[in-house]
Amino acid sequence: MQIDQNSRNNLLQLSLRKVQFQILKYTVLGSLPNHFKNLLEQAIVYSSKTKELNFLHSRVNGLVLPSYVTEEQVRICSTFKTRPGDVFLITYPKAGTLWLSEIVYRITKPKKPSVNLLGGAVPYFETASHEELEALPSPRYIFTHLPLSLILRSNEHDLKYIYLARNPRDVAVSFFHFMSSVRVCDFEGTWDEFLDYFMNGEVPYGSYFDHVLEWWEHKDDENVLFLKYEVLKKELKGQVKIIAEFLGIQLSDEEANTIAEQCTFQAMKANPGIRADALSKMYKKGSHLRKGMVGDWQNYFSDEQLAEFQKLYQYRMQQSGLEFEFH
Repeated sequence: MQIDQNSRNNLLQLSLRKVQFQILKYTVLGSLPNHFKNLLEQAIVYSSKTKELNFLHSRVNGLVLPSYVTEEQVRICSTFKTRPGDVFLITYPKAGTLWLSEIVYRITKPKKPSVNLLGGAVPYFETASHEELEALPSPRYIFTHLPLSLILRSNEHDLKYIYLARNPRDVAVSFFHFMSSVRVCDFEGTWDEFLDYFMNGEVPYGSYFDHVLEWWEHKDDENVLFLKYEVLKKELKGQVKIIAEFLGIQLSDEEANTIAEQCTFQAMKANPGIRADALSKMYKKGSHLRKGMVGDWQNYFSDEQLAEFQKLYQYRMQQSGLEFEFH
C-alpha cells in the first residue's frame, strides 16, 4: 500500500517529535514526576493544533483544557476520594496560583510529601494520580484550575476552598505569555489572535468570566474564602492573617510579617528553592514567574481592544457586585 506525501510528512513529524521529547525527558524534564512526564509526552508528541485553535489542547465535554489534561485525568479528579480537612486552592490560570500556594505552604508548613508531585507539598490536582494523592499526609492542600462544576463539593467531609481572582486584563496578558512560552501549548500566534480566543472563552479552562463568577456566587459560604490578587498585592500581611485564620491557624504579627516578606514577588523570584523551578522546565523561553504586577495590560491593549473588552466585561459582570482594580 502506497503512502501519500502528506501521510509521509506526518509520520516524519511524529518521529521527530518523539526524538525531541526523549531528549527533553532525560535532560530538562528529568526531575519532574514520572506520571507528569507521561502526560507531557501525550501532550507534546501526540496532541495537535486545529483550524479553530492554533495551540495544543484537549477538549472534554466541550471544555478546552491543556493538552496534558486528558479525559482520563478529569475522571481521576472527579472520582478523587476526599478526606476531612482537605483544602483546595483554586484559581483561573495566571491569576496567582503559585503565589497562593506559597503563602499557604508557609502558613501551614505541611509535611514533605512521600511522593514526587508537580507543585511539591501543594500539588497540581490535574496532573496527579489517585495513588500520588492518596499518599499525601493530611491535611492535604491541593491547587487546581478546574471550574467549579469539575471540583468535588462533598458534603461528607469538611472541605475548604480558597479562590484567588485577578483582574481579567492582566490575566489575559499573562496567559498570552504563558501559552507563547510553554511547550505544552506551542502557541505561535499574535496577541490579537490570543485575545480573541480569551474573549470567546476558547482557552485552556474555558471562559474567565464563567470560572470567576461561579465561585463568586459562593463567596459567603462558610467553607469558601474568596480573595483578590490586587488586594493581596496591597495588603499582603493582612491577607496572610486572613488566610491563616480561615485555615484555623493563629499567627502572631511577627509570623505574618515574616511570611509576607517571604512571599513578595521579588523574594519568590530570588529564592532558588521556590517550586516555580519545576514549572519553568516546561518553558521554551522565560520562567514561570514573569512580572507579577498590576496594570501590565496597559502595555498590550490597543484603544479599540480595550473598548471591546470593556463591553464584554460590563455585560458579564453587571449586577454581580464583583469589582476589580486595574492599575
